[in-house]
Amino acid sequence: MSLLFSMVVFSLFMSISPGPVNFVALTSGVNYGFVKSFKFVSGATVGFVALLLLVGIGVGKASQSFPVLLKGLQYIGCIYIFYIGYKVFTDDGKVKGENKLALFPSFSQGWLMQWVNPKAWIACLAGCSAFDVYNSDLRLVQFITIYFFVCYMAIACWAFLGNKINRWLSTEHTMRFFNKTMGIILCGLGVGLLFN
Repeated sequence: MSLLFSMVVFSLFMSISPGPVNFVALTSGVNYGFVKSFKFVSGATVGFVALLLLVGIGVGKASQSFPVLLKGLQYIGCIYIFYIGYKVFTDDGKVKGENKLALFPSFSQGWLMQWVNPKAWIACLAGCSAFDVYNSDLRLVQFITIYFFVCYMAIACWAFLGNKINRWLSTEHTMRFFNKTMGIILCGLGVGLLFN
């Protein structure tokens, strides 16, 4: 039972702590509301769990033998996170029309963001090693199942929080300020993750 509890604590800490995906979910909740953000939340959750499965079946162990590959992925991820930060930073804060709504946030963006997110790779590699899922199919299934529910809840909480603070951002000026602040944070994360 303590192993399962440890898996819950690990997955909760890694899923709910601030990071690129959670900041995008927060920003999406502010700009588009909780319901419309659920596509991104779902994509990010499913994308992460798919990555966790891939790492857990052995790609994680094998990838540690190719540090150049992991470094290349880190650079790609940081550039993508910086790009998302730039897009958020340049958002005008106006009420969104249907055409703009279709551009952001999407299931595929949530999925992709996890696959190029260095924090997600670190969580997968660290978790799979810590719980030794490479030597137990049962532990891998338990870890993936726990992580799926915890990750879904954690990312959804960020989108829900964004939806709730939206009432304080009722003008274009305050919305623009919020988007610029979140854009700077995301760009900073993108740059900062290069040096981890």
